Amino acid sequence: MAERSPVIYGLEFQGRSLTARTLASRAGETDRIHFLCGTQSLHHDNQVHLLDYNEDIGVLDKTVFMHPAGEIWHLSSCPADRDLLCTCYGVVEEGRGRMAAALWRLGQEGEDHTPLVEAGALTHEGNVRCTVWHPGSQMQLVSVDDKQLTLWKLAGGGAKAHGSMELEGRGRVGYSALCWSPHHNCSQILCGCETVVKAWDSRTNSFSFTLEQPHGPCVRGMDYNPNKPYHFASCGDDCTVKFWDCRKLDTPLIVRQDHSHWIWSVQYNLFHDQLVLTASSDSQVVLTRMVSIASEPLRHIEEDENGPPAPQKDEVIQRYEEHEDSVYTAVWSTADAWVFASLSYDGRLVINHVPNQEKFAILTS
Repeated sequence: MAERSPVIYGLEFQGRSLTARTLASRAGETDRIHFLCGTQSLHHDNQVHLLDYNEDIGVLDKTVFMHPAGEIWHLSSCPADRDLLCTCYGVVEEGRGRMAAALWRLGQEGEDHTPLVEAGALTHEGNVRCTVWHPGSQMQLVSVDDKQLTLWKLAGGGAKAHGSMELEGRGRVGYSALCWSPHHNCSQILCGCETVVKAWDSRTNSFSFTLEQPHGPCVRGMDYNPNKPYHFASCGDDCTVKFWDCRKLDTPLIVRQDHSHWIWSVQYNLFHDQLVLTASSDSQVVLTRMVSIASEPLRHIEEDENGPPAPQKDEVIQRYEEHEDSVYTAVWSTADAWVFASLSYDGRLVINHVPNQEKFAILTS
């Protein structure tokens, strides 16, 4: 079977925020592949693009919603409500810039340039860097600003703060990454703060561990293994991805350096956690096989011409080079295990597929 060609889509303006849209909340649509991406323009009205990818015929349909609040720096989609999303955006007030966050509802699909409907503001004293939704069915999310983590619960058409944790730091601290664990009753949230990774336990309202200097100058992204408790990955400015077991943090399980510049995002495949996706300022997206620490290591073997069959090993499966600018985000589809999208700063979004050989090796293992 021939490999599928990448599908390329161009935003009207620059962009760096991308997320997959969960469709399980609407019956009969769980196989539709949707992505949401936001623009980042200082001089024009910003937009959220809803992209509907029909894999069978290779067609990409889009609906553009207007985001009047400001340039979008971060975008997250609610797993429990397909039409609800949260944006972190830049605004200018009294000649000074700051970062704010709000909840929005999507309008009717297919009607371009209709405005998003505001569903509530997340009020902070500091600059809101990013948000992350509860990975299950609960209507909760966590935000982080210069001073604290805040847990929000949604009810009555708005969001109400339901708990917070003060963050230590001198002056303005750059908290820039969040990740919510799907394990242990979803009680742990990872927070990346410049050179440190901290784990907040929402049951005790305390930090369960602190990981110092995992990536030198800055931690850029983190992700929990969805199928293997205690395991997570991190990436940052040292051009490496590190895989950790939070029960023994003295040394990472594996360190990989497959990029030549800062790595902005790392994400496990939601269904097959041996597949790991990374995006970097070197303009590349890299798909890696991490079979040695996967929840279900592949039993499939490759024939070796010089001797007995050799087991699968950890290695780069493929480098995707359709981008010409820094790639800030790469995300897996929530509907199809073999499809993912990436977005570079110049507004180019690319949808790609896992190579057929790797797909068949996993399915037949």
